[in-house]
Amino acid sequence: MNDRLKVLVMGGKSEGFHEFKVMEPIYRKFLGEAGFDVTLSEDRDFFTPEKIKPFHVILDYTTGDSLTEPQQQGLLGGICGGKGFIGVHSAADSYHNCRRYERMVGGVFLTHPAIQNYTFKVRNYTHPIMLGVTDFVASEELYLMDLIGRFEVLLTTYYNGFERECAWVKPYGQGRVFFCALGHGKEQHEGAMFQKMIVNAVHWTAASKP
Repeated sequence: MNDRLKVLVMGGKSEGFHEFKVMEPIYRKFLGEAGFDVTLSEDRDFFTPEKIKPFHVILDYTTGDSLTEPQQQGLLGGICGGKGFIGVHSAADSYHNCRRYERMVGGVFLTHPAIQNYTFKVRNYTHPIMLGVTDFVASEELYLMDLIGRFEVLLTTYYNGFERECAWVKPYGQGRVFFCALGHGKEQHEGAMFQKMIVNAVHWTAASKP
């Protein structure tokens, strides 16, 4: 019997940026090495109620696109019912036809400055997702977002004189949500701190069902 955590990694369909064909082997490698049973796809029908059933955690790295009503029901109903959700970077710039999805994530992309180095500060060292994560410097495409609702901030940076939220957690029904604004491209996905947060987040969000 396979009792490993089953993770669905949903990729985007963009070309020239956030390319899933570039990031897919990175996810396959580091999530596989962490012991997870990983399925990678760009087929949104994996979100429909029947197809999403086997997965414990959904990791979304998409850009734009939209969701049909059955896809919305499966994804949001699954998270509400206790599945874990991890949104990476452009997951905050996806499925704008579904306001419920945007509320679940907790923020919507507005704009970003040019890619540059930022110092990222851990705001809660005791949270399970941040175990083994320390303050770090990384080159990133910093998302400036329209934030929605309440959440617990785990990681921030400073830009233009303001502290900006870069990673957070929140509940959604019985489910647990982790959003990380980092992860623009190949270099960012290969970062040790990024991968540590994602692996920790799979464990933490998968434990959402009481």
